[in-house]
Amino acid sequence: MKKISFLFLAIIVALMTSCGITPDVQPVTDDLTLPLADGTLDIAFTDSLTNKTGTVTAASGDNVNVSLIIKKTPTGEKPRIMRIFITDKANYRGKTDQPLFEIKLKNIDEQTQTIDYTVSPTSGKVYIHCDVYDNKDKVTRKTLIVNIASEAQIASWQNVTLGAQSNAAASRLASATGDLYKVCDLDSNIRYVDITYAALGSPSVKPTFLSNPRRAALGLSTTIPTSNTVCGGGSTAGGLATYFVLAPTTVDFVTANDAILGGLTIPATAQDIVAEVGKTYAFLNGRNKKGLIKVTKITAGTTDFNGTITFDLKVQK
Repeated sequence: MKKISFLFLAIIVALMTSCGITPDVQPVTDDLTLPLADGTLDIAFTDSLTNKTGTVTAASGDNVNVSLIIKKTPTGEKPRIMRIFITDKANYRGKTDQPLFEIKLKNIDEQTQTIDYTVSPTSGKVYIHCDVYDNKDKVTRKTLIVNIASEAQIASWQNVTLGAQSNAAASRLASATGDLYKVCDLDSNIRYVDITYAALGSPSVKPTFLSNPRRAALGLSTTIPTSNTVCGGGSTAGGLATYFVLAPTTVDFVTANDAILGGLTIPATAQDIVAEVGKTYAFLNGRNKKGLIKVTKITAGTTDFNGTITFDLKVQK
């Protein structure tokens, strides 16, 4: 019966063609919408405001730095790789679009990964799609919308607390994202860490800001103890240099904007500086961004090496 139907259809088409009638053939169009994201991984931006709004503001030439916390699911799906796609249209993926970059993920319950994008358009919006593929090749997607401003922007963080060597609190900060890092998340994020804290000196111990590479030079351990069941034996060494200097008294931390930060003079000499409550310090990181740190509190702790420091911070994007 099917053969008769196909034969009948062929005869009709042949008759239409012989009579000069061309069948109305609809063109096949590519589907350029975003691919299905039906994965079940738990993904969120580490900054609560960004996670709530899904947007940031940045100017052309600014660096957009955001971090995501990626968690396994109770049903067992494991994160495998994250691919970052950039577009200037909502819900769009070109047929030949390739990821800006990709990050191989770790098979652990929870991890933090940072993305870095330099804004090139001068107006409009940019859509950053963070596609995380699991071990079943399903995608869980988190999208960030960048609203492009006409003036350069800054990032600011309040009440940041870092712990000294023996304190359980994180001792490292990525000023661009406000993320605090303990040792096990450092391997793929070390290039973003620009400020660390330690208690240094003998016989008088001083609370000290320092770059991550400076820690090894001053005798601090860079090997993660084997007692750490997650990443024991790993290294905390490396990263880019950050330089510190006491900020001029004429600089007002509260009103400091991109122009004021950009005008700071910071010699590339000292990668560590003793911190005092009430003082403001300027820094220049390895990404050539300048910032200010205003120290609000220092807690000594029960020993010289387990205290904390609390501060506010501003940095160029």
